[in-house]
Amino acid sequence: MPMRMKSTFTQPVRQTNGRRSVLRVLALCAGALFLAGCGLFSGAEATPTPTRPMAAVVPTFTSTPEGAMAAQESGAGATTQQAAPAAAQQQAPAATETPAPTDTPVPTVARFTVKTDLTAANVNVRTGPSTAFNIIGTVTRGAQFEISGRNQEYTWFQFCCVAGQTGWIFSNLVNVENAHLISLAQNIPATPTPVPPTATPIPPTPVPAPVNVDHCAGIGGDGCKFWLRDTDPADNGGGELKLLIGFVHGWRNDEVQIHGGYFVELQKDGVQVSGFDHSTRAGTNIIEGPKGRIYHYDKSVSASQLPGGSVAGTYTIWVKDGSGERDSQNYNFTLHGNQGLVWLVFDQRPR
Repeated sequence: MPMRMKSTFTQPVRQTNGRRSVLRVLALCAGALFLAGCGLFSGAEATPTPTRPMAAVVPTFTSTPEGAMAAQESGAGATTQQAAPAAAQQQAPAATETPAPTDTPVPTVARFTVKTDLTAANVNVRTGPSTAFNIIGTVTRGAQFEISGRNQEYTWFQFCCVAGQTGWIFSNLVNVENAHLISLAQNIPATPTPVPPTATPIPPTPVPAPVNVDHCAGIGGDGCKFWLRDTDPADNGGGELKLLIGFVHGWRNDEVQIHGGYFVELQKDGVQVSGFDHSTRAGTNIIEGPKGRIYHYDKSVSASQLPGGSVAGTYTIWVKDGSGERDSQNYNFTLHGNQGLVWLVFDQRPR
């Protein structure tokens, strides 16, 4: 029975304590609401708390003991190895190699081409830089060779090879490429001096007169290719000697052919006249003269430069081709007083 009474007594107490707890919580909540309401309805503004500006983070470096460093390296090794490929992929792509520009080839040799507008089909090649040397062979028009040297005056070029020998060719017969590369030839042979024939007394023997005398036999070069057809001296005051020449083929026919590249050598009273050499050649500028428009060689020398100091005298003239070889026999004409202008016609067609 006592146990029942105790149970009956304690049941209300538990209920009473529960109510007190609830009331206590409600009281606290009401107090909190009251305090909050006072702040809201009082009209006072909340003062904002000043915000401190963010400071820049500056990395600092602190020395790490060797033991700690080893630990960090062991712990971070895998991460570093994994990050390395990614960092390598983020690097700038390697620059592609650009091929170096190709330079223009620099010429290393000089060469010549035999002119194609020459009268002769073949050009003589000699053993030295002069027509006094022997001929070792010929080269055709349009042929090309490398130049191995030159003479002092740039008038002859050395090259290889003709008939297995190093030869020389006259400069006016060729067109040269890269002339600045041509150097003076080594061991240029000396020009041979003609040996006068030894006079041998020949007993007088009756010799029959030849029927047809070849006046061009033994003159050298290509023999007679031109014959003097006409000479017309005229008075020009005597202050200079002026030659106007036509090198033609068949000038008495309807079809006259003009030949350029030829020149003459001239003597007065047995003395060589300066200036009449390969430096002046027949060109293509045609001049009207006594025999028509067939004159294309024009050369003048003042009387003071002539032997004797005047134009009067006896002259000897002959023709040479582009390589400096004789192409006619000697012809003579005489001038008197003030006759200084001379018109001449050399024809390739025999009479």
